Amino acid sequence: MKRARLLLSMAALFAITLSLAPSGRLRSVTAQGASQETTPVYTTPDGFLLGSPVPGAYARLLRNESGITTNVNTFVTAPGAYTVWWVVFNHPQACTTYLCTYDEPDLVIGATGHPVSASGVANLSARLSVGGPYNNEIIYEGPDGKLTNPKGALITLVIRYHGTELTGGGSKQFRRFLAGCPDGGPPCEDAQLVVFPGDCSGACLVPFP
Repeated sequence: MKRARLLLSMAALFAITLSLAPSGRLRSVTAQGASQETTPVYTTPDGFLLGSPVPGAYARLLRNESGITTNVNTFVTAPGAYTVWWVVFNHPQACTTYLCTYDEPDLVIGATGHPVSASGVANLSARLSVGGPYNNEIIYEGPDGKLTNPKGALITLVIRYHGTELTGGGSKQFRRFLAGCPDGGPPCEDAQLVVFPGDCSGACLVPFP
């Protein structure tokens, strides 16, 4: 995939509305210098824009020196195949837009995925280690193309729907961004979003005009 096409795709992917406020985030300090954040899970009714919170849904992110671990507990309206994607901004304090929305990410990589039953209950967990090596599909590498700042990075999770079923590929089908969606079109869609601001102490917390 050519760089220009990637940048256009990523610009759409990170078009998060300014309605997101970090006040909905809770952070707690855990043992051995680790920290834990809890934040709501949001719908994306316009395809990429942040919508209303999913009732009863939440995501946690545990950070330590060796990496980050997430646990997403959410509910979906359509059963089928779902994946989760890490979007990593290692140095959010250098971002020039609100929550790094229009800044170039350092890494976009598959986190996890599995089928969700008709109950609609989805529990998804994954870990991303500092520096790799990484086995899941990487769809974008920026200027600092690995996780290098686990305690301060801004992390976005994209929860992606791939249709009612995927054929072929075994378990690897839940690590592919375009699985079940030829040419990137329906039935695939980015269904939900989660944002962990990290060390967002600079301009990335100030809404741009």
